Amino acid sequence: MKKLPSAVKIILKSYLLSLMIFTIFRLIQFGIHYTEVQKDPSIEAIDIFEMFQYGIRYDLMIVSYIMVLPFVLLVLSDYIKKKTLKKIALEFVFLVFVIAFLFSAADIPYYNKFYNRLSVEAFNWFKDPETVFGMVFQEIRYWFMFIPLFFIIWFFRKQIVKIFKATPVVISNKKRILYYFATLLFMFFSLRGTLTGAPLRYRDAFSGKNVFLNSLKLNPVFTLEKSYEERLKNENKKVSLMPDDEAITQIKTYFNTQASNNKSPIARKITIDSLSENKKNVVLILMESAAAWKMQSHGDTENRMPYLDSIYHKGISFSNMYSNGIHTYCGVFGVNYGFPMYYEEHPMTQVESKQYSGLPQALKQNGYNTTFFIPGGGDFDNMYDFLLRNKYDTVYTKEDYPEEKIVNIWGVTDDFLFEYALDKINKQSKLNKPFLATILTISDHGPFRFSEEFKSDTENIRVKASQFADWSLRKFMKNAKKQDWYANTIFVFVADHGETHRINYKIPLTYNHIPAIFYYKDVVPKIHDVMASQIDVFPTLMGLLELDYTNNTYGIDLLSESRKYSLFNHDKEYGVIGKEFLLIVDREKTFGLYKYKNKDKTNYMNQYPEILKEMEMYYKSHIQSYQYILNNDLQNIK
Repeated sequence: MKKLPSAVKIILKSYLLSLMIFTIFRLIQFGIHYTEVQKDPSIEAIDIFEMFQYGIRYDLMIVSYIMVLPFVLLVLSDYIKKKTLKKIALEFVFLVFVIAFLFSAADIPYYNKFYNRLSVEAFNWFKDPETVFGMVFQEIRYWFMFIPLFFIIWFFRKQIVKIFKATPVVISNKKRILYYFATLLFMFFSLRGTLTGAPLRYRDAFSGKNVFLNSLKLNPVFTLEKSYEERLKNENKKVSLMPDDEAITQIKTYFNTQASNNKSPIARKITIDSLSENKKNVVLILMESAAAWKMQSHGDTENRMPYLDSIYHKGISFSNMYSNGIHTYCGVFGVNYGFPMYYEEHPMTQVESKQYSGLPQALKQNGYNTTFFIPGGGDFDNMYDFLLRNKYDTVYTKEDYPEEKIVNIWGVTDDFLFEYALDKINKQSKLNKPFLATILTISDHGPFRFSEEFKSDTENIRVKASQFADWSLRKFMKNAKKQDWYANTIFVFVADHGETHRINYKIPLTYNHIPAIFYYKDVVPKIHDVMASQIDVFPTLMGLLELDYTNNTYGIDLLSESRKYSLFNHDKEYGVIGKEFLLIVDREKTFGLYKYKNKDKTNYMNQYPEILKEMEMYYKSHIQSYQYILNNDLQNIK
């Protein structure tokens, strides 16, 4: 290497250094999930080797993109002997790689939360920077990330400065040009990620059966760049999964609206033969991260949510309920307004915020007062403005709570939120109007804070957080039972989304499988195993209330109708799930058809072509017709 031109030496050593650091980040993530890898009997040593081999290829692509400009500057510096060019190249390399390493560090908690590698969706959080930085500085486990990151940046700076001190060598122009050409050739093939065939693509990582190892092959800078590239594509601004008229014909078949005269293809007028004269109140509790797996009824062994478990067996419950998406806003939107998620788009933060038919509107048309309790700031997800625009009369936020009760960036703890809500509900009940009170909890989300009154034997902070949320819920229901409005109230318990626990497929079902319980005095308990979606909460509740309304949503009354599949979103991917099969798709590709009940990782796309076609049609017709509804402003039928 001593006889190589300095530009070539610097490039090669920079490659080795940056690849080593990217590998360190990959090893950290691998170490975090090593127990999961050990428990998977299908994983062999060759699979782990393949993961690292692919990882280097994806890393090489990113390093090559970064090093193109420095290489040009270094070659010019070699020829014209300008140290300034070399210095510019040094600072460029340092700055860009530091940004890449920051993304790599951020990818670790991001993946552990959403089981997706870093994408432009992560930047949705930065629409509310106060919340982001609040989480980081109030969650002590994030602090420990900064220590190795600062060390890596310091180490990289020290080594890269040393590398750029390479002295010029005396060499013939012929040899110099040959070395430059060989380096360019190396960079060209590294940019492609392969020596032959098509360049390495995102989908090439998903060749193995283990989802984690597949994901770990990818470089987070690569996934971030690809997701940004996808967002900029003109064809992605308007989905073309199938012709609009075919999608509408299909969706009308699902909802039996072929003969409807309504402009909206999904609108159906629901009329009750004998309307209830006594309009029941509704208390809707959207529980943060209350995944089904946290319940003993679904396999929990650590006593996370004993009260919710008890209610599950005392009310009308659904064992196959799936959330609308993987974010809180997906749950708030799905439960209240009954529409699916449209890929990565955030319905509450759009510049032109739309109005939707849904639960608050239907109840207001029946004389209800509507109130929403947010534990933290109303700016988060633009929730305050959106809810007021969409038929909630009053929205309470942390600005309404005593300052001493604000414990972290998310606002107040669940027990205080319930206490505050109970007081407001009591006052509302005196107005001789039925009411809808929706309470969004937060205590099962880090940074975790608990009241002094709560006691727990566990040292596991995540188990303790679930127990505290459950304890707060029990306390609220105990106090609510003492109120005169209790006997005339339907309580709805549903999670905003689940939480990743175990992952067998590209999208973790544990993040979307959630509990849903309707509970009221003299309810006849029953656990239904029908396929159910979070968007079904609104029509099912209206059926229990026995009120007339227009159902202009994708939800159904689960007690009088049925659905063969549930559709749920995982940012850019969707899951279509039935009693036996799970289909995973995105805009461009169908990833697989799986028998999920026994965690079978075999892809059955070729064995069951008719089922595949039927489930793909379910996904395509829902999303294509939803785009048609939005484009034609049909989502709000008064």
